[in-house]
Amino acid sequence: MVQILADVHEAEARIESKMNYPDTAMMTFNHAQKLILKKHGVSEKKFRDTYDYYLEHLVEMDKLYEIIIDTLSVRESKAKIKEGQAPEAEGDAQQPAPYRAL
Repeated sequence: MVQILADVHEAEARIESKMNYPDTAMMTFNHAQKLILKKHGVSEKKFRDTYDYYLEHLVEMDKLYEIIIDTLSVRESKAKIKEGQAPEAEGDAQQPAPYRAL
């Protein structure tokens, strides 16, 4: 489930960054999700049933998402290395400037 959800979130982020129209983005995302499930050999029903289980067991969902976040962070670091960029060390990410009222 970790790899599937990591793939789903990665696809969602890519689609959201490239699509301006919500309807088109949703159609593209739905198609991408079907491809991800097929890649992992999981039916849509099995995915939904498993996801529904986690919605009923939120402590387990939190633990699952901790692993998913770690997985996505590793993927991001590997992608940066592949692109010739140094990955950011934990805590090195640029923090947004504090809000100042005009």
